[in-house]
Amino acid sequence: MARPKSENVIRKHFKLTEETARVLEERSKAENMNESEYIRYLLMNQPEHPRSRELELEMMRLRNEINKIGVNVNQIVKNNNSYLYKEEDKNQLKTYLEEIAVLQRTIVTKITTDD
Repeated sequence: MARPKSENVIRKHFKLTEETARVLEERSKAENMNESEYIRYLLMNQPEHPRSRELELEMMRLRNEINKIGVNVNQIVKNNNSYLYKEEDKNQLKTYLEEIAVLQRTIVTKITTDD
């Protein structure tokens, strides 16, 4: 992974907390790279438009919520098959699911247009 020294002509100096410096040291050693090589590797191997940490957390929350909704839908289907629901209950459920689908499409559109 080492590059010819002649290519590395610009020096950057920056500050790290002790914790961040420790993490950098550990991760670079784990990859068998020195810290400079590791930083270059990270920079060159990430998407052109990296997602923000806040967006990643929101995506995880969304996945969890969708999973919970799926569990609830499965319970509703089970109860429906036991004939516990009225027709208006089923129509209300369908309306809620359509609203969820619209929200999902909105989020996907926002994510894909932000890239």
